[in-house]
Amino acid sequence: MLFCIQRGGIWYFSLFLLVAILAANEFSTLVIRHKNCRISRFLTIIASALFYLAVSSFWGIFQQHSVLKWAVFLTALIVCLVHELYAKHESPITSMAYTLLPILYIALPMSLMMALGYAYHNGDGQNGYSPALPLMLFLCIWANDVGAYCTGCTIGKHKLFERVSPKKTWEGSIGGGIFTLAVAGLVSHLVPSMFSAFPLPVWLGMGLVTVLSGTWGDLVESLMKREMGIKDSGKILPGHGGILDRFDSALLAIPAVTAYFAIILELAK
Repeated sequence: MLFCIQRGGIWYFSLFLLVAILAANEFSTLVIRHKNCRISRFLTIIASALFYLAVSSFWGIFQQHSVLKWAVFLTALIVCLVHELYAKHESPITSMAYTLLPILYIALPMSLMMALGYAYHNGDGQNGYSPALPLMLFLCIWANDVGAYCTGCTIGKHKLFERVSPKKTWEGSIGGGIFTLAVAGLVSHLVPSMFSAFPLPVWLGMGLVTVLSGTWGDLVESLMKREMGIKDSGKILPGHGGILDRFDSALLAIPAVTAYFAIILELAK
């Protein structure tokens, strides 16, 4: 993953397209298996992939034919809805909702990685790839996970959201936040050649946004798994669960950080 982020270009584009496809497939499998809901896994994956291509056409290496990409995606969206007319499902609204949810929940965040890689890093919205924002984002997510786990295991007593995730504690969340801010500040200071586009307060703000949104992302996925009565979303990563388990924090952190930098750049004008 770090290799693809560092290289950019087709490696970067393909990495998050692959994540979007695998996560959409995993989500569809869970719905079919644990919610007893008949949906078309094929249409879900195709619609999610086409949405990724359409949104990512605003930035990066595949900006050509953006109107055509959106037209193809909209056609696929219509097909997903019309499909329910002929599928004869017992609950067509539920089937449509589960078919389209991965577009918003999975494909949108993955496609916004193109904005973080290509649109914001210079501080002026110009195109041209830099790994700075994507790298800092995932460093903050990983730092929050490690800090929260270590602090929670050591001194965690007060439950953060027991109804959804009984093991998470306030102490762990605060410890994860402090560790994340330390990592963001330290990395931006030690590698100024990569992170000089924004001053230290902006990077610390990004760390705080990542902690809050990443924690919510983790809880949202835990809520889904609790409703389905499962511990892991899949087994594609032995010992680490599924794709959704690995990217749960990122699915909310990516849109939040994208919005954060959009606001920062707008205020800087």
